[in-house]
Amino acid sequence: MRTFAFLLLLLTSCIYALYRGGGPERWVASIIIGMGALDPLVHIVTPLEYATVDPGHLFIDLAAWLCLLAVALRANRFWPLCIVSLQTIAIAAHTARLLDVTIHPKAYMIMQIASSYPLLIVLMVGTFYHQKRLKSIGTDRSWRNS
Repeated sequence: MRTFAFLLLLLTSCIYALYRGGGPERWVASIIIGMGALDPLVHIVTPLEYATVDPGHLFIDLAAWLCLLAVALRANRFWPLCIVSLQTIAIAAHTARLLDVTIHPKAYMIMQIASSYPLLIVLMVGTFYHQKRLKSIGTDRSWRNS
């Protein structure tokens, strides 16, 4: 049930951002979809366990963090910085596992996964406010000039 709820939230937020969002919303949705598409491929190569560092998810999370940071630094919005902060929690989970091999596997799992839910909600809220600015002002510049 939890997996179904997450997939429903993932699809809802990404489809909403792709159809109603501006440039930053669409880029973030595309990055999240890319993460979701790579996840099953990682499980083909490595089993889903949290006893050791998961190199596949570390790579996906780090690549996504770099892409999200690039969007946040260029976007003319505040919310992408919140997205990068939430993705940093996943990076911190991998770092904690690398530094302390005695960390409980459940703690590693929760740190790695838990920030995904608020990340999707922030994307939906960012898209909603983009639409609100379009309706009230008529325009909403996506990217900074500098």
